[in-house]
Amino acid sequence: MESNDLVWSGQTWRLPLWFWLSLAAMAVSMMHILLDFGVGLFPMRGTLAPAVGAVVLLIPLIHVWWVVSLAAGARGVGGGVASTVILGLGWTVLINGLAIQYCLPPCPDAAPLSDVAHVGSLVLGIAAPAAGIWALWRGRVRVGWVLPAGALVLVVATVWALATAGPS
Repeated sequence: MESNDLVWSGQTWRLPLWFWLSLAAMAVSMMHILLDFGVGLFPMRGTLAPAVGAVVLLIPLIHVWWVVSLAAGARGVGGGVASTVILGLGWTVLINGLAIQYCLPPCPDAAPLSDVAHVGSLVLGIAAPAAGIWALWRGRVRVGWVLPAGALVLVVATVWALATAGPS
């Protein structure tokens, strides 16, 4: 079942709202993680600790999975949209957005982009999944669980790696 709220026609740049919000959430979450590395949150000299190495491997995997999910969802695959919902809530809000508690605005580290990254992660990490859930519900789309399950595994693994790799 196709719905204009879910599927990209391929003929224009007119993509559904869930897609654009998820893409923006992905971008702001990438900015946040680059800032984390830039301010030295993870030691990257000499031999990497296993958890830091896992973080360095898992973050690109999360973003590749996100791109695959966006592409699948734009073709009308409900599992792709559901996967972007999990990544938006799990990665963007849980990991990047809630980090605002460690440096409340105005955050002096990497100012003012750190505030943009934290607040943007919270706002877009809630708005994008809400739009995705709305599109799935409204379109009554059948959801396969391979992509969402993969997203959940990646988010949980990355949460563990970040918790282990972060400064004590």
